[in-house]
Amino acid sequence: MVLQAIRDRAQNWIAWVIVGILIVVFAVWGINVYFEPEADVTVAKVNDVKITQSLYQRAYDQQRQQLASRLGSNVSEEFLEAMGLKRQVLDRLVEEEAQIQVSSDLGYRISTAQLVNHINQVQAFQKEGRFDRELYEQVLSSNALRPIVWEQEQRRVLLLTQPYRGVTSTHFVAKPELDAVLRLREQTRSLGYALLSLAKFEEGLQVSDEDIKAHYEKNQDRFKTAEEVKIDYIELNIADLAKAVPIDEAALKQRYEDQKSTFGVEERRRASHILFQVPSDADEAKVAEIRKKAEDALARARKGEPFDELAKTLSDDPGSATQGGDLGFFGRNIMEKAFEDAAYSLTEGQISDLIRTGFGFHIIKLTGIEAATFKPFDAVRAQLATDYQMSQAEDQFFQQLEKLETLSFEHPDSLAPAAQAVGATIQTSDWFARNAGTGIAENVKMREAAFTPDVLNGTSNSGVIELETNHVAVLRMRERKPPMLRPLDDVKATIVTTLKRERAGSQAAEQGKSLLDKLNAGEDPVTLASSMGTEWKRPGPIKRDESTLAPNLVRDAFSAPVPTEGKPSTGSVALANGDVVVYAVYEVKDGDIAQVKEEDRKVLRDQAERLGGQAMYQALIESWKSQVKSAVYPDKI
Repeated sequence: MVLQAIRDRAQNWIAWVIVGILIVVFAVWGINVYFEPEADVTVAKVNDVKITQSLYQRAYDQQRQQLASRLGSNVSEEFLEAMGLKRQVLDRLVEEEAQIQVSSDLGYRISTAQLVNHINQVQAFQKEGRFDRELYEQVLSSNALRPIVWEQEQRRVLLLTQPYRGVTSTHFVAKPELDAVLRLREQTRSLGYALLSLAKFEEGLQVSDEDIKAHYEKNQDRFKTAEEVKIDYIELNIADLAKAVPIDEAALKQRYEDQKSTFGVEERRRASHILFQVPSDADEAKVAEIRKKAEDALARARKGEPFDELAKTLSDDPGSATQGGDLGFFGRNIMEKAFEDAAYSLTEGQISDLIRTGFGFHIIKLTGIEAATFKPFDAVRAQLATDYQMSQAEDQFFQQLEKLETLSFEHPDSLAPAAQAVGATIQTSDWFARNAGTGIAENVKMREAAFTPDVLNGTSNSGVIELETNHVAVLRMRERKPPMLRPLDDVKATIVTTLKRERAGSQAAEQGKSLLDKLNAGEDPVTLASSMGTEWKRPGPIKRDESTLAPNLVRDAFSAPVPTEGKPSTGSVALANGDVVVYAVYEVKDGDIAQVKEEDRKVLRDQAERLGGQAMYQALIESWKSQVKSAVYPDKI
C-alpha cells in the first residue's frame, strides 16, 4: 500500500517526535512486549483444528471484494450485515474444514504432479501460452502472497474438489425418471383468462388539489433533492511523473540483460517418473524394503521394459501413473530440487539413478527438451522504456506523497501549501451526490471521503485517498447543497400519477376478486368478462415456455392444481405493470415424450444428473459434518 510506503520513508520532524515518544514508552514498559506474537483468536473449531480470526478475516475480505466487484458502491457494511455475510463465511470455513478432514481420512490425496499441472494451467501465470515462473512469483507478490502458502491453499482447494467431482460425475438419471421429467416439461394446459387493465381504471379518475397537497405533506422525504457537494482536490499520479523522466538507452539495454528471462521462455523439460512412496513414519527396514523394490524396477527399465507400462503398474503417484508416468513439460523451480537437478542432468531418453525426495524414491526418464527462446531488444524496447520511467519516478512519487500527506494534515483549512509543495494544480469537481458523480467523483472512494463529517462540514481536508495503485488524491469541501424540498408544482404531476395508480390498482384488485368469486360459483366467464368491460380469451393449449403471455400468468397457471371433472382450476395474478388477470385452467395433458428430440433428451439428462449430483454431494457434506465435532464462536468475528 502506498500509504505504508510513506511511513517506511518518513523522515520529517513529526516522525522523529513519534520515535522519541516510543523510546520513552519502551524504556518504561519494556521493548520485549512489542515483539511477542499476539495469540490468534479462535473463531471456530473442527475436532482439534482451530479456525483462527486471521484466517476468517482473509476469507471475509475476499468475499466482500467479490461482492464489491459485482455490485459496486451498493456494498456497504450495513448491506453486508443485513445479508449475514459474516456468519455465512464462518459457516463455510467450518464446512470446508470438515470436508478436508473426512476426505483425508477416506484416502483422498493431491499428488505433486496434480498440483504442478493445476498451477501450469492458471492463465494468470502464463506468458505466450506457457507457464512463466517469474510471472508466477510476480503475481503472487503483488497480492501479498508467498508461493509456499498459496500452493498449500491450492492443495486444499483441489482436495475439496476431488470428492465433489467423484460424487457428481457418478450420479445418473434412470430412463423412467427422465421420462417423468420430460412429461412434465412438455406438459400442456388449456386455459382461459380475462385481463383487467389498470389503464382502463385510471380513465376518468380525478385527483383533488387537497389530495395532492396531503400526499405531498405526508411524503416530503420522497420529494427532497439529494444532498450535493462540490470539492477542490489535488491528484498525484506516478504515471504523470513517469512521462517526464528522460530515457537512458544504456540503462534500457542493461535492464534487458538483467531481465532477459522475462522476455522469452527458458529451457523446459519433459519427464516421466515412477514413484515408490515412502511413508513419513517408515522405519529403516521399511525404507530398505521400498528401496529394493525401486532398484528392481530401475533394473527392469534399463533392460528395456517399456517405461510407461512399468509406471502404470508400479508407480504410487495416482496423478501420473495412468498417463504412463508422464509429468508434462516443466521449468526450473517447479519440482523438488533433487528431482529437478536430476531431470536437468539427463539427456533425452536417458533414465536416472534412484532419486530420493520428500515423497519417496523416483526413477526419472527424460522424454523431451524445449530450448530457450528470447525476444530481441528492439521488440521489447517500448516496454523497457515504460518500466524504466516508472521505476525512476517511484522515489519522486513517494517523496511527494509524504509531503502531500503531511502538509494536507498540518494545514487542514487549505490545500494550497500541499499543492505548492508537490507542484500540483488544485482542481474543482462538478456537483455530485453520495451515490453518483462524474469525473473524479465517479470514484466511490472520493465520494465516500467527501461525505465524511469533518470534510462535509468544511473543518478539514480529507486524508490521502488511494484511488488505485500509485494514484492518490486529497480533497476539501468547496460548496455544499443540503437536501431541499422540491416545490409542489415541480412534483405535482408525479403525485397525480401515483395517486391514480394506487386507486386504479385497488379497483382492479376488487373487480378481479369479484370476477374470481363469480367464476368459482359457476357463472359463465364470457358473460362475466363482458359485463366488466373486458373479454374472456381462450389461447388454446400452452406450454411452460409460452412467450405470448405474461411470464407470471404462465407460471401461476402451471402451478394451479389439476382441474377436477367438469370444474376448472382458477386463480388470479397481478402483472408487473399493475394489470390483474383472472384465469381458469380447463385441461392438463402430459407431454408426448416420443416427440422429444434425442439431443433435447441428452441436454435434459445432463442437467438432471448435474443437479442430482449436486444434491447428493450436499447430502454427503451434511453427513460428513455430523462425523466431526465442531464449535463456532460468532462473538469473536
